[in-house]
Amino acid sequence: MAQANGSLSPKQVQERLQRHRSAVAVLAMQSARREVKAQIRAQGLKVAHYSAKEISILAEAHLAQHREQLRAEAEHAIATWPGFARWRLPNCSNIENSAQNQNPQTSATSTVQMSGAK
Repeated sequence: MAQANGSLSPKQVQERLQRHRSAVAVLAMQSARREVKAQIRAQGLKVAHYSAKEISILAEAHLAQHREQLRAEAEHAIATWPGFARWRLPNCSNIENSAQNQNPQTSATSTVQMSGAK
């Protein structure tokens, strides 16, 4: 839940990021499955003659070939469709700042030097 001032805690930001990423992945896979089924029908075959596993394997291959396009479509759907509002990212600058604060960059040499290793 968002705090009164509208900013999210680092934990909340990470949870929102994970939910958003999962939603994008699920929508992209659903699109790939729909496209595979449409291809099967276009060949004059029946989708019912394929097992769910076979369709999933074909969809994963389709997703691998068209990952960027399917992910972009899923991102657009989440950003624009009212029903997907709960999976939208809050404020991009807020997320970037929180992600940077959670994963500060340290150099490997400073860690080695601090440990006293020679």
